[in-house]
Amino acid sequence: MENPNTRILIIEDDAISAQVLKQYLLKWNYQVLDIIDNGEEALEAYNELKPELLLVDIHLKTPMTGIDVVREIKKKKDVPVLYITADLDAAVIDKSLNTDPSGYLIKPFDEHQLKATIETALSSDSKINKTLSAIKEELSMAMMQVEELTETNAHLITATFRERALKQELEATKTLIEAQSKKILDSINYSLRIQQSIIPSDNEFKEVLNEHFVYYKPKDVVSGDFPWMFQRGDYVYIASIDCTGHGVPGAMMSMIGNLLLNSIVSNGELKTPSEILAELHKAVISTLKQDAVGNKAADGMDAALCRINYKENELLFSGAHLPMIFMRNGELEMFKGDKFPVGGLQYRNRNTYSDHKIELEKGDKFYIYSDGIIDQTGGEEGRKWMTSNLKEFIQENNHLPMDALVEKVKTTFESYMGEYKQVDDVLLIGIEI
Repeated sequence: MENPNTRILIIEDDAISAQVLKQYLLKWNYQVLDIIDNGEEALEAYNELKPELLLVDIHLKTPMTGIDVVREIKKKKDVPVLYITADLDAAVIDKSLNTDPSGYLIKPFDEHQLKATIETALSSDSKINKTLSAIKEELSMAMMQVEELTETNAHLITATFRERALKQELEATKTLIEAQSKKILDSINYSLRIQQSIIPSDNEFKEVLNEHFVYYKPKDVVSGDFPWMFQRGDYVYIASIDCTGHGVPGAMMSMIGNLLLNSIVSNGELKTPSEILAELHKAVISTLKQDAVGNKAADGMDAALCRINYKENELLFSGAHLPMIFMRNGELEMFKGDKFPVGGLQYRNRNTYSDHKIELEKGDKFYIYSDGIIDQTGGEEGRKWMTSNLKEFIQENNHLPMDALVEKVKTTFESYMGEYKQVDDVLLIGIEI
């Protein structure tokens, strides 16, 4: 459990629901600061008690709704909030998303879902704060380096006539650069540890999937591509996500995408891949405030998302730009993703996604990937590898077991790349039924 002594304020005008929440929270060793039943007193209680998590009823029977209360509080501090509601009315939920909630608690409460939602919200908030702190530290060091190098360069220009002094200053600059480069590298490596903590481990993949492989090769230390997996009931969700950019900016987007996906899939009713991508699109726009006046940012992500039901032998696929390659009895079929990314307003909210349903058979294999593998330049003529070559490679080697196939992927990709630099993050996932 994340932060078992977390200070929590309940804002709920239904006394029975409030007491039920309080008993659960005390049972799990959380600290319940108070129960408030109206909006105006809630604002006063927040200012006085400084809670670390808010549980807020959307439909407060006072002039101020729960959404109004959260909006006022978040003008001062971005405290994590879980909304309490008895229904998931689309208009109300859409309005509440403007306040960046961490999730929703549905009445009547299910103890296990309630506990998981609260722990997920606290864990997500903690990881985001740690990541932001690491990035701020890295940016601060980078700015310090620029300022110090600018100052050093000015001294060198004015002191060119003093050869001895120039040599000493150059040595000092070299030492400074080496020291600061080490600090930046240490900071990036710390970001890598954070990113690796949210990506499923090999053991987690093995516990959920049958025969499979994950070929993951970041361009830099940290990556904008990431594999994602989530199990809920009989369903296994797995995705290949390609975020805008690579390196530290891409890694920041991957953190946001991972946390939003976990929240979307863990809350409410079971969703199809197309429904998840639609919700993720709205959540990215809200999180990055892309709908704000004057914000022209189009940052987002492409995705290939599958939902597997091993009991029913059913596969659902939906893609945002990215496709899926499906193999059965040596025959290859390509399922293309829809031509809309996740996030950004360049398509003016026309982003819609479709599901492809497949009845699975023993021995079926399918592959999802980011575009880094097909965009890699190499070979004798320095051309991109292209989708056609990837399809040909998979069809020729599909008979191999997954552990042998991933080794063949690795050697083939690195051989084709040769002396050329890696152009983008690379992710390829293969799964056998």
